[in-house]
Parts: sequence; structure tokens; C-alpha cells
Amino acid sequence: MRILAIATNPETGASTRFRVLQWEPYLRAAGFSLTLDAFYSPDAASVLYRPGRYLSKLYYVLAGSLRRAVSLARAARNADILFIHREAFPLGQKILFKRLKSFSGPIVYDYDDAMFLPQRLGRGVLARIENLETPREVMALSAVVFAGNQFLADYARPHAKRVVVLPTCVDAGRFKPAEPAGRRDRCVVGWIGSHSTVKYLKSILPALERVADKHKFELYVVGGSTPLHAEGFPIVQVPWSLQREVVDFQRCDIGIYPLWNDPWTHGKCGFKGIQFMACGVPIVASLVGMNREIVEDGMNGFLASSEEDWVERLGLLLSDQALRQRFGEAGRRTVEERYSLLANAPRLVGSLQDAWNHRRRTA
Repeated sequence: MRILAIATNPETGASTRFRVLQWEPYLRAAGFSLTLDAFYSPDAASVLYRPGRYLSKLYYVLAGSLRRAVSLARAARNADILFIHREAFPLGQKILFKRLKSFSGPIVYDYDDAMFLPQRLGRGVLARIENLETPREVMALSAVVFAGNQFLADYARPHAKRVVVLPTCVDAGRFKPAEPAGRRDRCVVGWIGSHSTVKYLKSILPALERVADKHKFELYVVGGSTPLHAEGFPIVQVPWSLQREVVDFQRCDIGIYPLWNDPWTHGKCGFKGIQFMACGVPIVASLVGMNREIVEDGMNGFLASSEEDWVERLGLLLSDQALRQRFGEAGRRTVEERYSLLANAPRLVGSLQDAWNHRRRTA
């Protein structure tokens, strides 16, 4: 059974990597083959979110549209199942969308963000012409929709035949605690994100400055290109790297996962928190959306809903190594039991097999 996975980004895109590609060994063991068709090339992905370079961006959109049109035209003879991930049709291109209706096999839709809300703030004209109806139109054609959390599943149910909540998972054999480090003179508080999420980190810098009045720590920032400045503690900023992906989580003594409380963040799947916890790193996360399911406050991490919460709970972890170890071990167990590939592969594989068998019976 040949699965053609249609995605926006190549392997360098975290969502493509974790919600599509890392399932390949489990799919192969169940008799599926997986081929990825990315709208953007790796070169395109490296420039799309940088300022300027508008001609290059236009070229990559046109090239991706042509490549996607060709792959969909050939899908009938190259695939048995279409696995559509997130923005298979950037800007909701209707010409390409119509090709789906002629596909004879089952279609599966997978998403891990609130694609139905106005998002991608700062995209200017692209944000204004983006078609927000495309996700639900694809859902209506799908045999099953994989939703990254309950908020996304609730949106999908009126539009889809079947909805399965499938969290964004980690390979617990790869994301794992590091060997104990030697003694350090200060703890490392880590944040890992992107250009679009660094605003959440900036919003809690005043709380971190208050924490620094009583505790020594270093803030380790991965992926936010905006230079950050704060009083009372050093900030180390490094670019995100696929080769350093696991090591960056393991380097931290405490992970922080701040978010704002709005509909867009309710669609997020808590994945940075899951990655920290898989690596045995205790976390403090905002009391928002799926974080409330992942983090059992005071058991495997802390939740924060105010500046006072951030100050108090970071202070507790910074001053108590035994508490950090206890939370780290509990968080690791949470991931192994609920958010690992091994725990969720049967749900994914079973749903795909059901979709395939149903289509064969009704063909």
C-alpha cells in the first residue's frame, strides 16, 4: 500500500519531520511504503521566512505549484493513499484542490495547528489572500482526519467522516536524558523555538529578570533570530540546527514553554514541552491549551498563568536539584506512556488500515 505524503515543507520543517517522516519504520513494518512530496524545496524553506527576497519567494511558490500539480496528476498511478499534511495547498490554490476529487483511493488529512484561523502574522499580502476554507474542504474529502489535539479535533468533527486525536510524538529512543553533566556554577534555563514564537519568550523576560535577583542562571535560546536583552543574567543565542536538535534539549537544566492564551495557541500541540520532558528536563509551561493535558502541575512539571507564577516556580526549580530530578523522571515517564512513537503507532497504523479496507469494500 503506497502512501504519498503531501506536505508544505521538506524534512527541515519540524511538522513534516515529526508528523510524517518519523512514522516511516512503523508504516513499513505494517506493509505501507511512504513517499514525501514537499511543496517547497530545502532551498526555498531557507529563505521563505526571512525579510525581503521577494522575487526568490515568488519563484519558489511558482515552482512548488508546478511540482504539486505534476505530483497530483500522477497520484492515481503512483499512490494508493494520499496523506495530506497541513498546508498541502499554500494559499488554498483551488486549481490544485480540484485534483483531489478525482483520486480513487482514501485521502487522509493531518494537522497540528489551527489552520482555519487567520495566522502567520506579518506575512502582509499573503495573509490577506490566504484561503482559510481549504482545511475543512480537504477534511470533507478525507476518510480520516488526524488532529494533533482535542481543540483541533473539535473543529474537524462537523466536517469529517472520522477524526482521530494523534498527538505530535517523539522517538523516545532518540530524545532521551543525557549522561549526567559535571558540576556547573549556574543552571541553564532553555527555550527552543523559531522567529514566529520568540514573541512568547520576550513576554516573560521581565519575570526572568526578577528570578535573576535571587538565582544565578543562563538563558539558552535556540532558534529565535531576534537579539534579546535582559538585566541580571546572560543570554546565549544560537541558530536552530537539525544536527544539534536533541543535544540542545539535553543541554538544559530547566525548559520553559511560554505561550499566550488565545485561539491560535489552543491549536498548538505542546510539542516543545514534550521534547523537553522526553529528555528528562523539568519544564515550566504556560497554563494554556494542550499544556494542561501534558503537564500535571506539581507532579511532572509546573504550569504558570501569571508573572508571579513564573517567578515562583522557576525559583523553586532553580533552588532544588532533587525537585528538578523528580520532575524530569516523571516527565520522561509521561512521554513514554502517552506521547512516544511506540505508544501511538498502533492508532496511526490501524486508522490507515481501516481507511484502506473500507475503500476496498466500497469500491
